[in-house]
Amino acid sequence: MGDCIVVLFHFHKSSKFTKNFLRRIPPHGDKEMGVFSICSPVRPNPIGLSIVKVVGINKNILTVKHIDMFDGTPILDIKPYKKPIFDCENI
Repeated sequence: MGDCIVVLFHFHKSSKFTKNFLRRIPPHGDKEMGVFSICSPVRPNPIGLSIVKVVGINKNILTVKHIDMFDGTPILDIKPYKKPIFDCENI
């Protein structure tokens, strides 16, 4: 084990997005920012993405750690995670 995966999920418990959510002060900041600059679950498109570590597999059940979603959250897709050869700093 020890491999990581990318999990795409639906923010099914988030509030409905309205224009009031376009700009917010994030909990860890002190200035107003746009919705795509913060980690808010209230988004125009309620799709979340997490990279998690797989610690176990039993038939069709994956056990992971470092997940940041509620139990019962609808999973949209799971992808293998490959550490990038380069990142945006190298482009």
